[in-house]
Amino acid sequence: ILEILAENGGIIKDSELFELLRREYDISISDLMKYLMILEMRGYISVSSASENVRIIHLTRYGKEQLGLIK
Repeated sequence: ILEILAENGGIIKDSELFELLRREYDISISDLMKYLMILEMRGYISVSSASENVRIIHLTRYGKEQLGLIK
């Protein structure tokens, strides 16, 4: 998830992320939401609502640091 975010400039819609992950992994939307919650609680990402059914996922500064994108 973090690598996909980094490849997409640190921001992606949840639906786009889900489609990219489904190409590689057998993942359900509920699994994705669980992983996003874990990553958000650990400070790697921030999830915000753009509209009722659209979530925007941002890679945080901490997440970028952990991936070695910034120092």
